[in-house]
Amino acid sequence: MKNNEEESRILREISESTLSNPVRLAIALYLLPRKGAYFTTIAEALGLTRGNLRHHLNMMLKQGLVEEKYVLSNRPRKYISLTTKGAKELSKILSLLNKLLQG
Repeated sequence: MKNNEEESRILREISESTLSNPVRLAIALYLLPRKGAYFTTIAEALGLTRGNLRHHLNMMLKQGLVEEKYVLSNRPRKYISLTTKGAKELSKILSLLNKLLQG
């Protein structure tokens, strides 16, 4: 088991991330294996209301973790994708969580 100081450092580092929120973490994990997804697809897949998803995406957009584009098909739709920065942040959080679990 890791010493308390090391665990505290890891927990502090996780808590400082935008992805420390379970909903934002779930969004990033959903987007990671995909090139992106439509707003409504993400909401349905994760069981989120449109307002809840919008709130969390806004937080992620502000930090540059996701990007949002309008795609024209039958109607304009929002397409969300994880940025390189978002993928790196997710990798960092998963690595830190792994360290805690191995402790």
